[in-house]
Amino acid sequence: MPAVAQPLRIRDVRVAAANPAGGDITGSGGTLGQESDIVGLVADLAARPLKGSGFSAGRVAMINGLGALDAVVGNAGDCVRVDGSSGPCGPPQTSFIDGDIPAGIVDGANTRFTLSATPSPASSLAVYRNGLLQAAGADYTVVNNNVVQFSAATVPQPGDALLATYRLASAGNGTPQLFPASQVLCSGVGAGINTTSFSSLGTCTIPAGMLNGGDRIQIQFDLVHQGTSAGFSGEVRWGGAAILHRDAAAGDAQVSGRVDAGFDQTGAHVSAQSWGTVLPFSATVASAPGNYSQGMVIDFEGKLSAAGDTLTLSNFSMVRLP
Repeated sequence: MPAVAQPLRIRDVRVAAANPAGGDITGSGGTLGQESDIVGLVADLAARPLKGSGFSAGRVAMINGLGALDAVVGNAGDCVRVDGSSGPCGPPQTSFIDGDIPAGIVDGANTRFTLSATPSPASSLAVYRNGLLQAAGADYTVVNNNVVQFSAATVPQPGDALLATYRLASAGNGTPQLFPASQVLCSGVGAGINTTSFSSLGTCTIPAGMLNGGDRIQIQFDLVHQGTSAGFSGEVRWGGAAILHRDAAAGDAQVSGRVDAGFDQTGAHVSAQSWGTVLPFSATVASAPGNYSQGMVIDFEGKLSAAGDTLTLSNFSMVRLP
């Protein structure tokens, strides 16, 4: 470009090879020129990002497959991923299937029943027969990812009702439900003892992967005392640690208890209450640390203060609340 008296402005540069009028540019002191006449200008203009067909003002920009700028599409509260896609913030929400009825003929001979989806993790599967939790590995095994194979001793008989509950992977098929109703994790009747040292009256085993941060469970139980010659003690143990302990008198024919536990990322926060025929009402709070995601055991234990009477765990249940 020829020398000019003032700095050259981009708007004074023309693509045309020459000024049709043949005159100078007003105020510039020079003549019209081409973009290619300025060293590096064409390359700089080619390197700048261009608007793509999806460009939109007021949106987060992304580079499309052609190298142009498009706008990220999504809701205002979504998070943007590195590939330019958008979606809800945070990890994918775990889905569950509750009340799944395994497909298969209940005739006393058929041992295989198919779930509507594949449990993930596999250990999250809980199979109930007539409301009773079946023991994985003993009462049944899982084959082909979603087929429940019952053992010869536990073949479902005509009239039996089968239900299953389990978690799904984020890409799982089936119809996920997020626990719209309470879910019984285990329940049953316990044993009776007449010993003077702590013995197990019943246990509730929760497999790995069943509980997650944000879950809440409720444990209920009733201890029945037969006889009046001795008092007794009862405990609810959480992974070996007592979260509820009561010492009852000989006149206590029954002691009932309730335990509520809410889970966070490090363990559980527990509140417990209990009372009896004579035993006054008592309420406590405690923390129960532990890696509950790896599974846990709730153990109901009891003992008599002297021999001669009987202490029985008449019933217990563990329910996950919605």
